[in-house]
Amino acid sequence: MSPTPRIEILLRERTRFLELVHVPSCSSTQDLAVGHPGTGDAIFWADHQTRGRGRMQREWHDEPGKDLAVTLRVTLRLPHPTALPAALPVAVLQACEPFAGRPLRIKWPNDVFLDGRKLAGVLVDAGSGTRDTYLIGIGVNCNRVRFPPDLESTACSLATATGHEVDRAELLLHLAERVHSMLGDLAAGRHAALEDVFRERLGLLGQRVRVEAAMTHEGVLTALDFARLVLDDDRVVPLPSVRGIQRANG
Repeated sequence: MSPTPRIEILLRERTRFLELVHVPSCSSTQDLAVGHPGTGDAIFWADHQTRGRGRMQREWHDEPGKDLAVTLRVTLRLPHPTALPAALPVAVLQACEPFAGRPLRIKWPNDVFLDGRKLAGVLVDAGSGTRDTYLIGIGVNCNRVRFPPDLESTACSLATATGHEVDRAELLLHLAERVHSMLGDLAAGRHAALEDVFRERLGLLGQRVRVEAAMTHEGVLTALDFARLVLDDDRVVPLPSVRGIQRANG
């Protein structure tokens, strides 16, 4: 049996995703999801994207047959939808970490880092079809060992970090399971455990930071959750408005 039917069976048994669409190539898995009939929760997986994209319409590179590019289509009423973009990298980190064999980090707003380099990126498109439908895009550098020259110093893969290839289908299953669990927590209003991981893996609490939002703010980060961040002079910045946050000396 090829991996796709086996993984589809496991997805139906363990997660909310009842359909898996796997294609050799497409423009992007987000486009594939938009153009696919039906409204049920589903996963769209391509071995290669010719026009993969990340946040702010940036290009996402993958190596055909080596990396993992998926979009998870979800219809679910969330009491606080703005929590999803912050909770999503937590789920991706938790899924990838067993394959990496060491702790991963989050870089706001949409990256997961391994050994100081970008391993994965996430993207959420809301309002596709219905108000409560989300297209959750996830790209993970899995088995590639080469990157374009402009990414060589800033990106890595699971293969380059560990010295061996990973089973992309197994990683997809882990991602679906973690996203399934995360969505259940958000739907029930259970944010605390996810926020704890988010704070820890962002690693900036108590640090002097520079926050890029409608205005640029600088100060010591004293509090952080999925709704807001607070600086030491009690300035409060809504997290969804933050385009970037980093150490002030970085």
